Amino acid sequence: MRHRPAREALEALLGHPIGNLRKEAALALGELADPASAQALRVAEGDGDPEVRKAVRIALAQLRVPA
Repeated sequence: MRHRPAREALEALLGHPIGNLRKEAALALGELADPASAQALRVAEGDGDPEVRKAVRIALAQLRVPA
């Protein structure tokens, strides 16, 4: 897919130690709307930061993947 390099970089950021960066990565993945991101976002649903979890739910909704 044309967004693959960006998607892969953003997915890697879901594991970054800074919560705000993880949150923004999740939101950006939602904007890309690439269903291939669903698995990485599902893993991030267990993030310890509630803001990250909220961003993940938003991203999954943009992918049209049930939360």
